[in-house]
Amino acid sequence: MNSGNNNKMKVYEALRWASSFLQEHDYEAAIGERLLQHHTGWSRTRLLAEYHTILEEELVDKFQKDVHLAAKGTPVQHITGEETFYGRTFLVSSDVLIPRPETEELIEAVLARLPLIHNSSNGIPVKIVDVGTGSGIIAVTLALELSDSIVTATDISPEALSVAKQNAKRLHAEVTFLKGDLLEPLTSIGEKGSIVISNPPYIPEGDRAVMKANVVDHEPSLALFAGEDGLNIYRRLVKQIPKFLLKPGMIALEIGHGQGEAVKKLIVEQFNGATVEILDDINGKERMVISVIYE
Repeated sequence: MNSGNNNKMKVYEALRWASSFLQEHDYEAAIGERLLQHHTGWSRTRLLAEYHTILEEELVDKFQKDVHLAAKGTPVQHITGEETFYGRTFLVSSDVLIPRPETEELIEAVLARLPLIHNSSNGIPVKIVDVGTGSGIIAVTLALELSDSIVTATDISPEALSVAKQNAKRLHAEVTFLKGDLLEPLTSIGEKGSIVISNPPYIPEGDRAVMKANVVDHEPSLALFAGEDGLNIYRRLVKQIPKFLLKPGMIALEIGHGQGEAVKKLIVEQFNGATVEILDDINGKERMVISVIYE
């Protein structure tokens, strides 16, 4: 179906065409709905209510071009320029990892365990660092959810930091952004804090060949891959944490499935006697390693 022949398209016809076209190319039909919402500015509820509404030809033209892009592997978030995380809309680009819902579970895990290390009634702010912040979703979310917090975020990529700063500004979050490798921007000046949280690259390099093109070709390799076993960043980061972490303190790391025991071992090697939890995500896959350090 093509809008270039002056045919009018109704909402349901546009969605039906997009659904069929995307599925033919092994992509989810739901992408079409999201793209049409993007072009109309309508909520999903309104989109359904407007099923028989005739769309402007210019809008249909742009919509069809974007569906073709999606079918060639461009992530829908890069087409729309945004993604929702923890109920807020964040800007994204090809310079940052696209936010995933599993990372919301990392936020929840930290918030649930915060009383173990921090008494909010004493008026002392909790100091948090988000290592490898990317688009800033973790740092910005924690800054907004925890009014009594001082949040710093680091990243080695200036392009990622630019996106993160835009997100903090748009969402009115107070976050200090520092360019540098892991915790070094803070440890090099003697800064300390109570929470280290990170969603670092953790995919083994060998997995690159079997991953979908819309991930490998469009998201930054720097944010995805971490050596032969995917543990390179954890090895380096966990060694840096003792210089930074106040006691009691918390380490909260997102991991890949099957990496829990290896990351737990790295933490125990640095913090003898530490209690370390390996938590599954909503899909039953290992996704988080959380450790509360008391001494």
